[in-house]
Amino acid sequence: MTIARAAGRLISRSEIVERACSWLRDSVPYSQTKFHQNEHGIYRADCSGFVSMAWGLPGKPEDRHGGSDTPGLVVVSSLIAADELKAGDVIIRGEGGNETRHVVIFAAWAEEPGRYWAYEQAGGHRTRLRSVTYPYETGAESYAPRRYVSVLEP
Repeated sequence: MTIARAAGRLISRSEIVERACSWLRDSVPYSQTKFHQNEHGIYRADCSGFVSMAWGLPGKPEDRHGGSDTPGLVVVSSLIAADELKAGDVIIRGEGGNETRHVVIFAAWAEEPGRYWAYEQAGGHRTRLRSVTYPYETGAESYAPRRYVSVLEP
């Protein structure tokens, strides 16, 4: 079992959502090799870069832009139960290769049972907010809800 450790400054849930919405506003195209720059910094335009930006994580190493990779997001988060999910938490698949790892930011439970709203940066799409079947559409058994260890709780 990996013990989570803080990697960035303390951040509120409302700031995480605000930061995620900045890429939704910018309609950022997905890329594992390109970067997006806005008022929150320069981050890789893939799913883990998106979450790194939303969580306010520094680049790895810190003098490099881009944020953390998906396994790195697991290291700075703690496993939680599905009924504990709050805006700014993630649902993540941290193992596997670049084609199988993925992470989305939880926004809220949807009215339709078994579904939730997620901010997502995924291949073939621009940043979007969409309804997703819990825990995720494909490879569901490999996804888990997690909470960033530096999130401020009220």
